[in-house]
Amino acid sequence: MEQNKDNMQEQFDIVWLLKYLFDKKMFIAKVIGIMTLLCIIICLCKPNKYTATASIIPVGSNTGVDLGGLNSLASLAGVSMGKTKSGVDIVTPDLYPKVAQSTPFLRGVMDVKVPWTNPDTIMSFYEYECWDTIPSFSDYIKMYTIGLPATISKLLKPVSPFVEKPDLPYVEYSPQERKAMAKLMGMINVDEDPIYSTVEVSVEAENPKQASILASSVVNLLQSEVIEHKTRRAKYMLDFIQERYNEATLEYEKVRKLFFDYKDSHRDMIDERADVEFQRLSDQYDLSYSILKSISSQVEQAKLAFMENTPVFSVVQPVVLPTKKSGPRMTLHIVVGIMFGLMISIGWLLIQLVWWQVFDETRMREICEEYKQM
Repeated sequence: MEQNKDNMQEQFDIVWLLKYLFDKKMFIAKVIGIMTLLCIIICLCKPNKYTATASIIPVGSNTGVDLGGLNSLASLAGVSMGKTKSGVDIVTPDLYPKVAQSTPFLRGVMDVKVPWTNPDTIMSFYEYECWDTIPSFSDYIKMYTIGLPATISKLLKPVSPFVEKPDLPYVEYSPQERKAMAKLMGMINVDEDPIYSTVEVSVEAENPKQASILASSVVNLLQSEVIEHKTRRAKYMLDFIQERYNEATLEYEKVRKLFFDYKDSHRDMIDERADVEFQRLSDQYDLSYSILKSISSQVEQAKLAFMENTPVFSVVQPVVLPTKKSGPRMTLHIVVGIMFGLMISIGWLLIQLVWWQVFDETRMREICEEYKQM
């Protein structure tokens, strides 16, 4: 019985609270209107954004070549060829987002020349960040007033001679480079579509040409990075076998010259000792030729392995110059303004009720009685 009374009391309290909020509808409407107007002003002040998109399909090559013969030479180089049948090592779409987030990739995109509106010129992101950090008039005033001691210290500091930096096990970027890469990371979006196995590339920039140039550059750099990643092992093997082939060629030329020189100098001579030396050089010449012939076939197989591991790409949707802006979205700003206005107004009214309940019980009792009787 007491539980039913508590439930009825709670329902009754919710009812009068809803009546109280409904009675304050004009206040809620004013707050919503103010927040919506503020969001509209923010939307109008934001620069226009344009998005250029592209869609590509990564395809693994299928030459049908069995490359198992390279395993013996690969073991000499300390490299495991793993599975050598074609069609096994293909490019998967999930590799592209990881490559697009890497700092070497962003550093490559940062050097792409794109048009800018302020200033009206063509420069890379790194150049733009360096240009953007040129001291303004206020910076010069600060430099020669409160920052005068630091300025004098820099001028009096002796210029140290050039010292070559040692090879470090890490990469260090300047503040301008970090700022440019952070900006690019927010502009570039690379997603995989697991259903169609495609890679969707989109770039949002402040003008259509900038977005299109960057999107095309991102697609090309992504393909280059993936090709380099997938062919690194095969390229190492090709270089290793090519070096062995060059060494075997030099050795073969050396042995052949010795053999034919000895043969020409001992022509029409019958000597048991000469016959032994002739046989030794002949055997060495045959062995050198066999080794060269064997490594030559391995070079051809390594070239085929390199070709097999080189990914093939198909562009489904090329980059098209956008004509309509993609942002800022007025509808989204209006919805956000309405939601914020609703939360702020209702939250203020609820905080006000809690305040009266704690610090002004008389006022709270009057409001409860007023809306319970309605």
